[in-house]
Amino acid sequence: MDVDKYKIKWWQWVLYIVVSAGLLYITKSWMMSLGIILLLILLDRWLAEYERKKRGGDEDDILL
Repeated sequence: MDVDKYKIKWWQWVLYIVVSAGLLYITKSWMMSLGIILLLILLDRWLAEYERKKRGGDEDDILL
């Protein structure tokens, strides 16, 4: 699967922004917050790919 076909929905953006603001408030460090957010996005992507393979289908609402 190609990375540019992966689409993030609007509610995921809102969730990422809220989590980013919370992390920035807690850690008071842009780099630490950025690293944690990147790990969360990679984990989300990995779980979506795992679920797609588990279902055995090529069609998914994340992919176009």
